[in-house]
Amino acid sequence: MEYDFSRIDYAICGITYPDTLKILPAPGPKTQQKFVIGDKNGVLQCLSIKDEEAIVQFKTVPGKPITAVQLATNDGSQADKVFAASGNEVKGYTRKGKVFLSIETALSETITSISYCKNHCRSILAGDLILCSGRTVTHYRDLREFHSYICEDRVLDIASFATPNNTRVRLLVLIANKGAVMLENGQIAARAVVTSGPSRLLVPPPMHVSDLYSFYGAADGSVGLVAFEDSMLTSKCLVEGKGLGSVMCLGWYFSNGNSHLAVGRHDGSVQLYLVDMENLGDKPRLKYTYFSGEPVTSVSGGCVGTEESELLVTTFSGRVFALRSRRLVSGSGMFTNVPPDVIAARRSKLEVEVARLEKQAANEREKYHRNTRSLEGGVTTPPLLDIQYELLGASKDGWQEARIMAPVPLDMLFIYCNRKLDMKTDSAAVLSVCPSQGSSSDFLATVRCQAGTRRLWVRMRHAGPPQAECARVLIYALPAGAPRVARLIILRLPALPYYSQHEDPDSDSESRAWCVLSVSGSFSVAEMMAWLSEALPGDLPRPAASVAVARSHSLLKTILVCRLQRGRAVFKSDNVSTIATMRDVISNCSLRKSIRLETSCDIPEAACIKSFKKIEEQFKAEHKKYENVSLKKALNALDLDENVLADSDPVLCGDYLRVWETPLDDEADAYFQILVDTVMQWYTDWKKNTLYRTEPGNEKLELLPALKDCNLDIIYKILSNESQSPSSPDLSINKI
Repeated sequence: MEYDFSRIDYAICGITYPDTLKILPAPGPKTQQKFVIGDKNGVLQCLSIKDEEAIVQFKTVPGKPITAVQLATNDGSQADKVFAASGNEVKGYTRKGKVFLSIETALSETITSISYCKNHCRSILAGDLILCSGRTVTHYRDLREFHSYICEDRVLDIASFATPNNTRVRLLVLIANKGAVMLENGQIAARAVVTSGPSRLLVPPPMHVSDLYSFYGAADGSVGLVAFEDSMLTSKCLVEGKGLGSVMCLGWYFSNGNSHLAVGRHDGSVQLYLVDMENLGDKPRLKYTYFSGEPVTSVSGGCVGTEESELLVTTFSGRVFALRSRRLVSGSGMFTNVPPDVIAARRSKLEVEVARLEKQAANEREKYHRNTRSLEGGVTTPPLLDIQYELLGASKDGWQEARIMAPVPLDMLFIYCNRKLDMKTDSAAVLSVCPSQGSSSDFLATVRCQAGTRRLWVRMRHAGPPQAECARVLIYALPAGAPRVARLIILRLPALPYYSQHEDPDSDSESRAWCVLSVSGSFSVAEMMAWLSEALPGDLPRPAASVAVARSHSLLKTILVCRLQRGRAVFKSDNVSTIATMRDVISNCSLRKSIRLETSCDIPEAACIKSFKKIEEQFKAEHKKYENVSLKKALNALDLDENVLADSDPVLCGDYLRVWETPLDDEADAYFQILVDTVMQWYTDWKKNTLYRTEPGNEKLELLPALKDCNLDIIYKILSNESQSPSSPDLSINKI
């Protein structure tokens, strides 16, 4: 199969949410398909393509934003019904746009996902509707609530599976900060923790009735498979998310007997992975990548413009286009066979449309000028710039990436922070950092975007020594067009940015040296969750009677477990610096609220040495890379001639020649320095928070060169603290 695609733009609608485009099944063989799309303006429209032009089959009036669209089929069969959710209401439409169903639910939050499942009983819709809203999963049968389940946290997506010869329905639910759960009859049947933070689900075409599989896309860019077998729910990562944008949507693309998993990402890329349908657990092969320039919200394959399959794509700003085989666009393609009178009619139609838009823009401009010059009292409110943004957890080198996207081109960003920051941005913008005035510790920078930039990223990290408080970053985004009104974006850089991967709070490991921090006082769970947001990145679970949160360090793989309830909180980690930072963060927050706390720390004697043993292999590998980089820089300083190195009698020895031919990795120096600083901080915090309660002196001066030289004997001797050993447990109690 050839993967040579060309882009064909079909239509433009309003701002779209993820998975709000669906392709209707074909009514017969070798017939073109229609598709439906809902946008933020509340408009649901059904379109077909004829002679490369979109023809509206039906279109609803504007209303509440449409956040979810689903077809009344889940096996690719004929679908005569379309369900669209806006707010807490669900409406059903026929193929001709007639409303046959309207349900106003009792849900208090916006419906974010819909699933339809055929059942074996005779019901009004010939199937069941499952709605997701906030933390609630509601199962409707015969237009009445059949089951309802309240999850521990926000529901991200859902997939439904029918049971053979039974009316029972199994639901696979993605829960924020928790992973995936399997619901049956309103109860949890199985649970699986997915550390990558999955956000979207896609069920493969049914091969066997008893198969319960679903692909997932995650916030870190990875793609995996969730399987329910033998009453066990398991997950497997198939594609690593290294350097890839977060997954916003998934879809299927079938062509020439091959099945492809289409992945739409936040960075604007669309990828096709070849999937072996007989062995879903095998790693899919990447076959094609296309960059659209803005976040992709929906992908789906079908015969829309021709009788052959193409990939239909929707972007955040509402652009709908297809990726079609190049041979169908040029040469013997369909476009060259369009009659001249059709092309002339299309051109005249476009000219009329352009004239109408110009007249409308002139009228709106005149209306705005007339209102601003009016002597009558009144208030004019410019439209709010609709910007979506997200802040990711720290990467291996400590950078946190803020991704900003807008439906209109951006001109400039003005960035301010109350602390010193290191910052860099992508090639589509120019970063200018303003020097500080006097001894001020704030940060001010401007980012000028290239023409037409709708999406860009800004990477930030704390400058200087770590501090036990989060940094508040203010970003003013200014659009390129009128009205020139900036949109304010507020970001928080937490004190522990590396703890971005989710873990199971109930999983325990006796091989880890757990450091425990216990906090008690007159605080609520909501207050403690607010304090915890000062330390951890990403979204946290909602307050409840008892909350458990577990995160892992993206670089060191250490774990932090938090268990909260009213008046008491327990933090457990195998990283002594993490416990010390958490203690300082909670102390600072309680002082601002004037809440009296009692804190106690239990630091094991072997905390440092056990933690170092877990990263020993990683430390030695990074030290080797650091030595190679230093040697490569020294060899580059010699200005050796390439012809001399290529002679039969080389000037350099074998080891030096191997280092010379290795590409220079500038980040290896930074990674090794981060590990050295981490171990030094471990030792310092361990000394301060145990019974020794001393400042490290000569030992610290000996530890630093030993770490840089990777002298394991001296490192073990200092970290094991052979000269001092307490005779009582390491317990310290403070009152704040």
